[in-house]
Amino acid sequence: MRQYKALIFDLCDTIIPYRNDRKPKVMIRGKEIHTTSPLLYDYFRTYRTDIPYLTFHDHFVSTTESVIALRVSGKEVIAADRFNLFLDRLEIHASDQRSALHRQFLQIHFSQVANCLFCPKQNRELLITLKERYPIGLITNFDDTDTVYSILNREAIHATFNSILISAEFGLRKPRKEIFLAACQSLKISPSEALFIGDSFSSDIAGAKGVGMDAAWMNPDGASVKDGFPQPEYILSSLLDLKGIL
Repeated sequence: MRQYKALIFDLCDTIIPYRNDRKPKVMIRGKEIHTTSPLLYDYFRTYRTDIPYLTFHDHFVSTTESVIALRVSGKEVIAADRFNLFLDRLEIHASDQRSALHRQFLQIHFSQVANCLFCPKQNRELLITLKERYPIGLITNFDDTDTVYSILNREAIHATFNSILISAEFGLRKPRKEIFLAACQSLKISPSEALFIGDSFSSDIAGAKGVGMDAAWMNPDGASVKDGFPQPEYILSSLLDLKGIL
């Protein structure tokens, strides 16, 4: 069994399950979805009432799709820029009103996102235990830095990390090699001395393996190993499975 000098984790759906079902539920064209758009729209209507909710929601979705396309290169598009693009699509021009909308949209949206992310007690306890044996890093693709730090502090896990890299702050997203190498540099190790733990084949496993790092794939649903990607050294049904590896 390999001996590692450091552990590096992904955040969402690795350490903390992302509960999208905690967002408001709405019916869009006969399909039930969970989204923050109705809460954003409630606030928007205090400024303007001439745009129907469905149009507002469509702009919200198309903005997100545009941002996803922009991220293909691995560069992060931060939330502040995403919501500016959204306001452009709503044809809200530069003014004090726009600034207030932008500020409040971010607050409403990320309050709901934070409400989707609560760390299970057993995962927190595992991190605290592992901290006694290893330096621990965190790499997360997240477009708002303040929200990440708020969640880490609220869930009492901030202090377990020796290194924290957030794509919104770093400027690049996994699987770009630069963010993995920066984590290793921060922890003063080479990639071959670390184990990366994450749930996404395309972002986490491919990114870690691409710099010569061993990888453990979080796979609680028992999905098949994906063809065409580098294979992980370990497959975990829960984070607690790390106890049998380390």
